[in-house]
Amino acid sequence: MKVRTCWSALEMKADMLVKQLRAETGQTLQLLESLSASQLRVAQMYEEYRCKAVELTTATGMSAVQNHRQFMVQLQSLQARVDNDIGKTKQYLQVLEQRTLKAETQRMKMQSLLDNDLLAVRNFENRREQRGMDEMGMIQFNQARAA
Repeated sequence: MKVRTCWSALEMKADMLVKQLRAETGQTLQLLESLSASQLRVAQMYEEYRCKAVELTTATGMSAVQNHRQFMVQLQSLQARVDNDIGKTKQYLQVLEQRTLKAETQRMKMQSLLDNDLLAVRNFENRREQRGMDEMGMIQFNQARAA
């Protein structure tokens, strides 16, 4: 009796999937970190330009004020896009966590099946060896009695 190679192949495939999902999770976490830093920078820029808005109304003309307002609107839309991207990334992280959990469960099943198959083969070999030793003992016992 031999160990089935299918279990080890399936276990390796499941292990590769788990590693791939973990790597993808790491990349997504880096993206989330980058998006959070971008969100902070955009918020700081918006706050700086909001503070400058008060100064612009008294010191410059209408076109400068209009340009300033337009830039602030662009910053607000950029903030909304970054917030949207962060939300999507967090949702994707949750999906990745679920997929990783499912893949890890599958890997553990394959590992368990492989271990059970190895144990069955060992037990079979042990029983066969014991049977051979029992037969050898019986032959020696019968020869000793006959002589």
